[in-house]
Amino acid sequence: MGRQRLLKSGRLLGLILVTLTVAASRSPQAADTRQNGGWILAHDAPFPGKYEDFAFPDAKNGWLANAGGDILHTADGGATWALQARGLGRLRSVDFLDARRGFAGTINGVLHATTDGGATWTDITSTLPKTTLGFCGMTHVGEHTHIVGKYTGGAADYFFSPDGGRTWRVTDLSQHAYGLVDVSFLDDSVGFIGGQAKVASPGVGPAMILKTTDGGRSWRPVFTHDGGRGFAWKIFPVSSTLIYAGLQSQDGIYRIAKSTDAGDHWLVKNVATDRPQGPGIQGIGFVDERTGWVGGFFAGMYATSDGGETWTAVPMDDRTINRFEKVGGSMFTASVRGVLRYDPPARR
Repeated sequence: MGRQRLLKSGRLLGLILVTLTVAASRSPQAADTRQNGGWILAHDAPFPGKYEDFAFPDAKNGWLANAGGDILHTADGGATWALQARGLGRLRSVDFLDARRGFAGTINGVLHATTDGGATWTDITSTLPKTTLGFCGMTHVGEHTHIVGKYTGGAADYFFSPDGGRTWRVTDLSQHAYGLVDVSFLDDSVGFIGGQAKVASPGVGPAMILKTTDGGRSWRPVFTHDGGRGFAWKIFPVSSTLIYAGLQSQDGIYRIAKSTDAGDHWLVKNVATDRPQGPGIQGIGFVDERTGWVGGFFAGMYATSDGGETWTAVPMDDRTINRFEKVGGSMFTASVRGVLRYDPPARR
């Protein structure tokens, strides 16, 4: 009897271990990862509006701003996040030159600066050479700081600082654009601005992209879309020659633009058709030359694994995705649920 009880106990223990193993493989986290195409909720921080912009000056320190005036900070490469600042207005953009010096701009024209890693922020709007309606995008290369905005109201202003924000100059780009959304530089010389082109009737122009090859002293149009009212909303360089842009079309067709010659020429790729009319795509991000995503004013994302030629819907409980940020081999974005992270299969 003792031997039989031992054998039965052994079988029971084995059955329990198998059951636990199967249950673990079907845990909500594992199922969520498969359903969401490899994306996980890295930081649970629901926000009913938009998380607008990321800034990672190095592999460890990162900041995330939302439209409610909050700034979140990570000091461990995005593994954990904490609320760092509140009450900064309708934030739209954030950028850090290094782990201590950064800027945050609002959609209604206030520019904040920090010199202590985001612990305190100072309104420096009065140091700018022109009163502006708002800011939508900012970036930097070394000490060279670039800010544009905003997407509407005819605010086609491009601000440049050669010395990390101590002095500024402004260029009015209204000859080309009705509104400016994003700015991205490949190096000190070559950069791009996305927004809406200027046409006879204000505010109804198509998406357009401007390019500079002299560090922002002069700009020329390199892309204008023919799909009606829209914006080049986010610009995402993968290399010095391969650049993607998310196009916020308004006609129910989701689109991106792609350049393989450093932004001199662009091809438009359809992501999805027969979608509801109105604002669609906002954010775009690629973890390598072929693997990327778009998000926007819709549930979930669309993913591509062939450089934007074809796209597949990724069902997720996420929407209003506005910015993708690559950090090392991982990708970050944010939605109404909080911070999302994608790790390539080799890193999972």
